[in-house]
Amino acid sequence: MKRYLRLAMTTTALFTLAVTARAADVPHISGGIGIDGREELRAKERDYNVKIITATKSGAYLSGVQVVIESAKKEPMLETTMAGPILLAKLPPGPYTIKATAGGQTLTQTVAAEAQGLKQVDFRWGDAR
Repeated sequence: MKRYLRLAMTTTALFTLAVTARAADVPHISGGIGIDGREELRAKERDYNVKIITATKSGAYLSGVQVVIESAKKEPMLETTMAGPILLAKLPPGPYTIKATAGGQTLTQTVAAEAQGLKQVDFRWGDAR
């Protein structure tokens, strides 16, 4: 029994590392809690080509949102949990599907990342989540 438990723990650890390594392929940062945090990210926007903002429909910002970005070929490019209401990512040019999950509700949008410029994607959830 211990051998199976050890194998399961090793498999879980390797899977976690694989997901983390995959996410590391796409440079990204998230945060933006408070005015200073938002200003810090705003100063870094020129280094990224996709900006994701998460909030309620009434305008209250959300953090802890789970984000999955997939290529047109359905390959996962980035899987992360946002540390604040703003995520900046540097994706290769092309079309992507972004899935953002908060409070058990997943919203989906598409974006065409370009080599230059910043594309913004806003996700808004109802206030009664």
